[in-house]
Amino acid sequence: MKSLIDMRFRFFWNESYGQLYPALKSLSSEGLIEELVMEQNSKRAQKRYQITAEGVIALQQWLHLPVEKESVRLEILLKMYFSNLVNEEVMMSHIQIFQQAHQQDLMILNMFDQELRSILEQEPNHGHVLRVIDFGKKVNEAYLNWSRETLQFFEERIKK
Repeated sequence: MKSLIDMRFRFFWNESYGQLYPALKSLSSEGLIEELVMEQNSKRAQKRYQITAEGVIALQQWLHLPVEKESVRLEILLKMYFSNLVNEEVMMSHIQIFQQAHQQDLMILNMFDQELRSILEQEPNHGHVLRVIDFGKKVNEAYLNWSRETLQFFEERIKK
């Protein structure tokens, strides 16, 4: 389940094992999800869950609640804030790694976009998911623009 969350939602949401499994236990005890009976094909049993009718109602109620303010933690920006305390090459290396990661994310989002557009009519939420993918693409494009501009900033400082 963690790998599914990481694959589908990693561009805008992350959960640790320490958050995920207590939440599953809580949702199960509240009757909002139920564990499916699965055949044990390996030493380690895999658990699968499905949402219950009560869970759908709770999800719909949650969807009506106001959106909480998002919290952003970008270590690259914190390091940039204090970057006058290191030489330019250190920060340029950090930014290049940040840039590569977001180029990879953008490539994956473009693949998701292309795949989902090919099966758009198969599920009623695919158009909604495309809006999430579009947001992720735009955010990553902004990160890449910032990276290029900031690398140029440091390159100009080195030339002086």
